[in-house]
Amino acid sequence: MSVEKPETGGRGSGLTGLTITAAGFTFVALRLFAVSGYNWHTAFAVLHTLDVGDTVVLVLGTVMADSLASVLFLTVLVPVALLRMALERQKARQAVDRARAEGRPPERPDVIGSLLLLIALVVVVAYLVTFHSWWLLLLIGVVCGLVYAIGHGVRAGGRVRRTTLWISRHLWALAVLTILLGAATLRTPWVPMERVELRNGKELTGFVMATEPGFLKLLTEHDRELLIVRDEDVISREEITSD
Repeated sequence: MSVEKPETGGRGSGLTGLTITAAGFTFVALRLFAVSGYNWHTAFAVLHTLDVGDTVVLVLGTVMADSLASVLFLTVLVPVALLRMALERQKARQAVDRARAEGRPPERPDVIGSLLLLIALVVVVAYLVTFHSWWLLLLIGVVCGLVYAIGHGVRAGGRVRRTTLWISRHLWALAVLTILLGAATLRTPWVPMERVELRNGKELTGFVMATEPGFLKLLTEHDRELLIVRDEDVISREEITSD
């Protein structure tokens, strides 16, 4: 009688899915408290403006709404994509050499780095065209040069080289930690700032977190209070941009 070995692939994929879920939950919780000034009641109120599956919107909105976050993200994105592509090409060459030595066809190489670089270039071009911040190209070039110098100009076996290799192997984990750190410190919400003029002559400046039939929910800029404003009391709404 033969005994089949239990499959372990499902367990690994389950742990990966659990880790991603936990990271998404942590990100949402940190963003709620950060934009609410770490006030429990305000964070609880803002929570009810979110829908299930808004994590992607929160991530992209956080990066796009805060100028510092945008610059840091774009400055790191291109070097990370280049590093990932270089590691993939090195791994592909090693796989080809092993396949030739074993007399079998080589496996298809990963293209995640190439796709990431393409996306990074598109996003950088869009940012430059919108804000005309051409100095960002110089900053990206400096970071890319620094990464190249560390990878090729440091002696093999040195502490800096070993640290760089460790960072490259744990790239995604470090990226997640960086995102969570940003989620906990950036106070800018994931929606544009607006100036809302009311019929009583009062003017509110803040972030419209939700619009419901008959009213809207506005998070004030300074006090971080979530106000419920009736539509009939609103005369105009104007988005405030940083152009």
